[in-house]
Amino acid sequence: MLSRMTDKPLTSWYAIRSKPKKESLVLMLLNRSGIEVYLPQVKVHKGHGKPAAVEPLFPSYLFARLDSSNADIAAVKYTPGVVQIVGYGDEPFPVPDDLIASLRQRLAHVDLNGFRHGERVIVTSGPFQGIEAIFDRVLSPTGRVQILLQFMHSVHRAEIYANQLRQVKHATVMTLA
Repeated sequence: MLSRMTDKPLTSWYAIRSKPKKESLVLMLLNRSGIEVYLPQVKVHKGHGKPAAVEPLFPSYLFARLDSSNADIAAVKYTPGVVQIVGYGDEPFPVPDDLIASLRQRLAHVDLNGFRHGERVIVTSGPFQGIEAIFDRVLSPTGRVQILLQFMHSVHRAEIYANQLRQVKHATVMTLA
């Protein structure tokens, strides 16, 4: 089906479920087929001294812009590594363009590498707002992190989102024994 205004095929985004750990393979194969694909990813520090790893924001899911009136849907269904196009029964459901645009915009500002283990941070929102803490580690690709708070003569762990933190100016890396 062609749009009257542009004579271009009408396309929509669809969520594609892949086999576990096969998102990159599906991305590569669909790109080779000329299909626009979006795999939301974030950088995550897994442990102390280990380099950051790039992980899918939604494990086993990616998005593809498909023309539902032609063979795109069938081509995706039979791509190695694809489990299904998300929908109800045999009917795939499109994902709104503004949702994909919002994901891209939000992920452009997610930088979990901005903090290092032992770095002094300030909590900028939530129940711990204004409290200085020590950054411990990243807990998830969605931005959950662990910080260490000192009160009542002991150290306590707390989980918050990385976007609720900012670095202390002239911060030094501290170690807690």
